[in-house]
Amino acid sequence: MSAHAYACPEQDRGAHACVSGAGGTAPWTRGPVLGPAPRMDLAAARRYCAAVATGHYENFPVFLGLFSRTQQDALAAVYAFARTADDFADEPVFAGRREALLDAWEDALRRCFAGEASHPVFVALRASAHELALEPQPFLELLSAFRQDARVGRYETFDDVLDYCRRSADPVGRLVLRILGIDDPQRRAWSDRICTALQLTNFWQDLSVDIPHDRLYLPLEDLDRFGVPLRDVLARRPTRAVESLLHLQVERTKEMFREGRPLVTRAGWPAGPYLAAVWLGGRTVLAMTSAAGTRVLHERPALGPRTGAAWAWALARRTLGAGT
Repeated sequence: MSAHAYACPEQDRGAHACVSGAGGTAPWTRGPVLGPAPRMDLAAARRYCAAVATGHYENFPVFLGLFSRTQQDALAAVYAFARTADDFADEPVFAGRREALLDAWEDALRRCFAGEASHPVFVALRASAHELALEPQPFLELLSAFRQDARVGRYETFDDVLDYCRRSADPVGRLVLRILGIDDPQRRAWSDRICTALQLTNFWQDLSVDIPHDRLYLPLEDLDRFGVPLRDVLARRPTRAVESLLHLQVERTKEMFREGRPLVTRAGWPAGPYLAAVWLGGRTVLAMTSAAGTRVLHERPALGPRTGAAWAWALARRTLGAGT
């Protein structure tokens, strides 16, 4: 459910990048997309990471040409790391062994930052970490969130949801800032707002997907506030109270996008166009989710080649020019 921050919003979800350990030394299983992950030299490992990233984020390559090769390689390695770990926490094929896989992935991460790597994701990440002085902490925070996904299906308060977002989304944004050479306290603060907003947007967009899997990010305190019985949400009943509950979440998320928007205009070149596309894509999905109302309980709004472009154009005219 995470790993979406600063990737252009995808059109569809699926199983991705479930990989096999080098030489049988780690408990990765053969995956439905890319198959086993053999030992690789650095160039091959970086191609592998690019394939993982582009295999899920359809628009991932769109703005990469703006960045240096070093930056492109690092972004692909970060997304490949997060995508694979997210699959361990979320994909049905890994049920019953999620914790073991995430523990092994963390062990491989720690060995990577100690200078030892065999899996292609960590071969690529080790090189990028050395080139750009990346630290392990953001990656460890991501793994903390992925473990939470494997254990927690309900959130009592909105603060609890935000705490999850601080570990599931914000670290990716901070890594992107570092990679693009624009990392400073103010930009980190703006980035955190955008990344949290992107993660929240994904939650509301995915209600029809998550509820049948008994996962709910709507705060239980808000259900109480609007008099919504949990059974109504789980049964996906489109009541007026549920509509009001969803409206609150959308408005909260919209405000976070607004608070993070200065990053788009103050990121400079070439980060600015990339971040503008991400911001606009997220706000477009949120607008589509808002317009769907309680239909999001049964159908997932998604950006398509035509509808997404139309929504984005309308939103850009209405919000970017107005600074909202």
